[in-house]
Amino acid sequence: MPPPSPPRPGPFAPLPPDFAETGSPGGERSVLRYAGGLLRPVLPELVHGALAELRTASAYYGDPVLAPPDLAESAREALDVFVGGLVDPGRTDESGEHAWRTGLRRAADGVPLRAVLHAYRIGGVRLWEALVSLVVRERPERASALAFAASDVWRRVDRDTALLAEAHRRAAARLPDLAVRRHLPVLRMLLRGHADPVHVSAFAVSLGLPVAGRYAVVLLAGPGAARAETDPVREVRDGVPLYWCPLDGATAVVAHLGDRPELPAGLIAPGPADRGGVSTVVEGLAALGRGHELARLALAACPANGTLHRLGDRLSRAFAVARPDLAGAVADQVLGPLRTLDPAERAELLTTLAAWLDRGGSTRRAGELLYCHRNTVLNRLRRLERLTGRTLSNPRDVVDLAMALEAEDITAPAARTP
Repeated sequence: MPPPSPPRPGPFAPLPPDFAETGSPGGERSVLRYAGGLLRPVLPELVHGALAELRTASAYYGDPVLAPPDLAESAREALDVFVGGLVDPGRTDESGEHAWRTGLRRAADGVPLRAVLHAYRIGGVRLWEALVSLVVRERPERASALAFAASDVWRRVDRDTALLAEAHRRAAARLPDLAVRRHLPVLRMLLRGHADPVHVSAFAVSLGLPVAGRYAVVLLAGPGAARAETDPVREVRDGVPLYWCPLDGATAVVAHLGDRPELPAGLIAPGPADRGGVSTVVEGLAALGRGHELARLALAACPANGTLHRLGDRLSRAFAVARPDLAGAVADQVLGPLRTLDPAERAELLTTLAAWLDRGGSTRRAGELLYCHRNTVLNRLRRLERLTGRTLSNPRDVVDLAMALEAEDITAPAARTP
């Protein structure tokens, strides 16, 4: 709770110089501008201390898996705009606008209002304590002016807290399946690798999902991947329950597959400017963290916008993404001789190899894909064999060439010195 406004000084109390000339309102503004200037250089230290206290005082924020990933950045912005309003009266509204946006975002994330208000109270107290301490240390003769400024500071804190709470309530009231949305923090914990057996069993009851079920994780990224606040968190498509969860700048989808061998095709489609990655099937809720890692790997290997890349379809590509150092070594060892060619010729040979692999080793079908005769494809492949020392009739050599081709694509050969 904000402290009560301090009483006005008695008739014999000395007034700061500002008050003697302009009256108490001008003096309050003057000392707050001065104090705000002192606070700015120590804001990182102030944020660090506030976060340390919050993580100790709050079980919600104290859990590194459960706490919002942008907590530190949000706290820094909140204190920065508040101090900016002290220094420049024209920026007074900025902290209120930030509080409103924070309330909307935390409601959509499923963070309880009590936890968000707790964070704001700790930040307000820490800011006021730092403000008083700095003024007393640097200009003790002006410390008495803070008595008049206290009410102004805490009115701003109260305003921001009220805006935060109202935004959170409005956003929560608009959400169609609020009961499920409250489970978002639980989903985040599982997706970030929280696998304590006792907790997982409790999460299973809370979510209504089997502990030992079969799951796939989808990760969507791009300008259109974020869902609207009013979109459902849980929905059923083609008999598959899907749980949508904003996570670390992307949108994760947990799919309970039941007895299906994999995620049905076309069930989730990214927008034209977005990309998606699908994990292989993972067994049990405790494995959702692993599923998230695999989906992120599949997302990184996604070849084009508007597509959903399944990790199991091209594990060789996933290897190249997961270990770019080894992938680069494979590309250098197998395809190194091609680096001496003209770039256009090198690209032609690699494109022909890719078409031949994509068409199951058929020169005729590869030619149809490339709009050239099968003999042209055959001649290019023979030249590739001579340059690399690999033979396409040898399965091990084909594996080497396929892996090297994936690695060449992932590790951006143009960035390396020929």
